Amino acid sequence: MEGMVARILKPLLEEALKNRTSIFLLGPRQTGKTTIVSDVFRSIPHLALNLMETRERLKFERDPSLIIREAEAAGTDFVFIDEVQKIPDLLDNVQVMIDRHNTVFALTGSSARKLRRANANLLPGRVLSYRMDPLSIQEYRNLMKWDAPRGLEDILKYGELPKPLTMILDGRRKAAEEWLYSYVTTYLEEEIRAESLVRKMGIFSRFLKLAAGESGRLVSFRAMSQDIGIPHTTISEYYQILEDCLVAERIEPLIPAGERGKVRKASKFLFFDTGVLNAAAEVLGPADLPAESWGRLFEQWIGLTILRFLRSSGTRGRLFYWRDYGGREIDWVIEHGDAWIPVEVKWGENIKPGSTRHLEYFLKAYPIKARKGFVVFTGRRSRKIDDNITALTPAELPETLFYQ
Repeated sequence: MEGMVARILKPLLEEALKNRTSIFLLGPRQTGKTTIVSDVFRSIPHLALNLMETRERLKFERDPSLIIREAEAAGTDFVFIDEVQKIPDLLDNVQVMIDRHNTVFALTGSSARKLRRANANLLPGRVLSYRMDPLSIQEYRNLMKWDAPRGLEDILKYGELPKPLTMILDGRRKAAEEWLYSYVTTYLEEEIRAESLVRKMGIFSRFLKLAAGESGRLVSFRAMSQDIGIPHTTISEYYQILEDCLVAERIEPLIPAGERGKVRKASKFLFFDTGVLNAAAEVLGPADLPAESWGRLFEQWIGLTILRFLRSSGTRGRLFYWRDYGGREIDWVIEHGDAWIPVEVKWGENIKPGSTRHLEYFLKAYPIKARKGFVVFTGRRSRKIDDNITALTPAELPETLFYQ
């Protein structure tokens, strides 16, 4: 899959290296960071260091300045360090090499937490930072059989990490399921336990399952603390761990000026991939998911699709949700420039009468910022609902939201 799909982020990385600008690429495990950096470095002589290798890691832990001597011995101005968060002290030497020797670095990492806890030098002003996500619909949609009965459902159930997506395209759903359960277990072992982020892994595992089940909903730390039997402050800390380890995305509410008392203020958290979400919630298996699960997964997947497009394309924008105390809500609102783009998500092939009333209200309430609204549904063709509202199919996302 990774060799078959052109990643949208690749031209941005190539341009940076062409201009001799160092890059810092963060992203969850198995999203393809090593593959894409190796690819952009394919024709460039460079020194490559993988800190996941125990021998390599121990060597630089004993003497971080060794990186300077090894680069000089390699006779190249380009250095690739994979999983740099394993040795945060290396980054001071990286800065020295950038400043004094004009060395160009490609740095990758799968966790920001260790870097923050170590007060690591994040090289401000010296690197361009990027985020590597699972595959996006723009990257693989030509490989999908969208008319197949299980096409979209497979994406929602097994997610878009390259390995399981390759497996479901080959019809190997059982293998994808096993891989995803292994991913969740391995992640807990290698990231959470190895870094001693929590004291009681059993309690954290219960939290992870509950957090997966609550993904995409408004979060009440106090309610979750009662379910698990730990302080709500610990729940907050656990969510921060998920964010720092790139497992969860925090989505803030859109609060228009002067309306702080009229709209909800709680955050939503989205797991970074629906397949990982389902594995963490322990709902993957040969049986189909409950009917009510598809709508929630579809809504979250649309949000993730928008986030990935914003990051990989370099499009400036932020993703919010909107909900007022009168019960009206918009699933996603994109802040793009001085405009708000409201997006409602409907699981179904038809748009029922009255299902766009919240969109209509939002457009009327904020006419200066919100001029057009969209409904994403599972139909085969887009359609106009009225002059200001358009229904889009998943295959038309996400570019149409920005370029209509």
